[in-house]
Amino acid sequence: NISFSPGKTGEPLDTKFFDMWGGDVAPFIEFLKSIQDGTIVLMGTYDDGATKLNEEARKLIAELGSTSITNLGFRDNWVFCGGKGIKTKSPFEQ
Repeated sequence: NISFSPGKTGEPLDTKFFDMWGGDVAPFIEFLKSIQDGTIVLMGTYDDGATKLNEEARKLIAELGSTSITNLGFRDNWVFCGGKGIKTKSPFEQ
């Protein structure tokens, strides 16, 4: 599950969900690439959010400020708030 909002207003722009167990990672990667600088990004997983994550997807999420995405494994739960263009790690991740 993913949602993003402009940093200035916080109004939701778009929300999507992706099947990261049985689905294709390509639409998820394209969605991540479409996020504009200054956008707040909220992500959360349940059941399995890691099986289909490849190196490119993990790198794109890390660029949003995630430090845990590289260690996300099978059936791990994960919540994250970051931003496109962030220069540091996000303090909002568990």
